[in-house]
Parts: sequence; structure tokens; C-alpha cells
Amino acid sequence: MNNIFYSFCLLLIIVFSSCKSNTTNSSATDNTVIDSTKFFPLVDYIKNDVNDVKNVPYFIYKIRTLNKKKDSVNMNVAEFEKYATQFFQYDITKQPLKKQLKETSFHDNDTKSNTLMYSPVDARLGDVRNVTVLLDEKTDAVKNIFIQTTHQSKDTIVYENLQWKPKRSFRITRITQAKNYDNEESDYICWNEVSQ
Repeated sequence: MNNIFYSFCLLLIIVFSSCKSNTTNSSATDNTVIDSTKFFPLVDYIKNDVNDVKNVPYFIYKIRTLNKKKDSVNMNVAEFEKYATQFFQYDITKQPLKKQLKETSFHDNDTKSNTLMYSPVDARLGDVRNVTVLLDEKTDAVKNIFIQTTHQSKDTIVYENLQWKPKRSFRITRITQAKNYDNEESDYICWNEVSQ
């Protein structure tokens, strides 16, 4: 009888330990933080435009401005894609960039837009200073995407402004400043818009 009681107690201890072990694993899993914040998928959005340009025979051209002197040239799709991919490095939906930014949204009466703005949580983190997405106030269609960055290397600072106008054009402007040096260059690439 004692052996049966002893075996029964041993079985209870094993079952209890097993349950306790499963509970511990479950709570460890429950403590895992899942990032559910949704940022505007600007890179995916821009890639859709790039794919459209690759599949439709648009007339693509570039206007380059270097210290206020302009020059224009036709572009092929490969050159267009090379310039467009500069936007892809600023994927705000992915880490580590996503955790460096916070989103605010508001309505702008001047531009008649719903605005999504992504700015640094800490100005000392990363190069991105601002990402702004303007949405049409009635349809929520994207009107414009702006990205502002600052890169510093020793005594040289590069300010970069990128603008994407959906299904029309984009512009990349760089201002480089250093001691006794100031340079501004801009590339405006258009495939479906009268140049500006």
C-alpha cells in the first residue's frame, strides 16, 4: 500500500512540475514585445512607381543643377532605377530606422493635406531629420513624399532633401558645406510631368 501511495505522490510531483514548467515557458513567450506600430510603407509605394516606369515606355529625362547651372539629358530605365533606389535606404517600416522615429499626424489647411510626419525620437540618432507624407484630404491618395537627412564626416556636412511626386517625378538635392566650401547640386528626374 505504501508503494502505491509513494508512486502516486511521485506521479503528482512529476505532473505538477511539468505544468509549472509549461506555465513558465508560456509567460516567457507572453513577455515578448511585438511591434504593432504601422508606419507608412513609403519604400513599397515608391517601388510600385519604379515598376510602372520599367513596364511603360515613358520618356524619362533628368535636369541637373549644379551651383545654379542647369543641364538636361534623356535617361534610360536603368539610370532612372539607379537614382530612384536612393530612396530605398530610408525604409521607415524596418529596423533600425523605425525605432529611431516617432509618427505625428495632422491636417494642413494650406496644402489641403492630411500629413504624416516622422521625426527622430532623439536628434542625436541617425541621419534622418524628417520624413513627411502628404495625403489628399479627400481621397487619402499620396500627393508628395519628402525626406530630409544630414550626414556629417569630420568638418563636412551634407544636407540632403529628397522629394517624390507619385507617378510623375522625383528630386534629390544635396548641399555640401565645409570650411571655405559650399556646393549645391540637384537632380530632377521626370517621367510623367511637365518639368518645373
